[in-house]
Amino acid sequence: MEQRKKVVVIGEDDEPIARLLRDAINDEPNYQAVIVPDGAVVLETVRQVHADLLILDVMMPGLSGIEVFDRVRADPDVKNMPVLFVSAAIADFERQFKDRKINDVVAKPFDLNDLLAKVHKLCPA
Repeated sequence: MEQRKKVVVIGEDDEPIARLLRDAINDEPNYQAVIVPDGAVVLETVRQVHADLLILDVMMPGLSGIEVFDRVRADPDVKNMPVLFVSAAIADFERQFKDRKINDVVAKPFDLNDLLAKVHKLCPA
């Protein structure tokens, strides 16, 4: 019987970065990634696909990554799902990260191997 793949939802509106992340994660055995370019749709998608990990950009249309994170943590069905932030503006959001005890943050530009290692750590297949 085939093992269910780990589903990673990527909340990222920068299409080249989103595609790079999706393709790299989909190349990993036992992982399947889905791109959601609008923050307002991320939580709904997470619930629909039964996501195992959420990768969020901080700045997105609809809702910011921080707003999405707050909604995820307030939702009893997905509140324990790991969330990894990927952002070019980490310094601008340090206070929000610290206040929310967000430790899983990767700065853009990122090393793809480092990011994949984080994915494996947060969401082992």
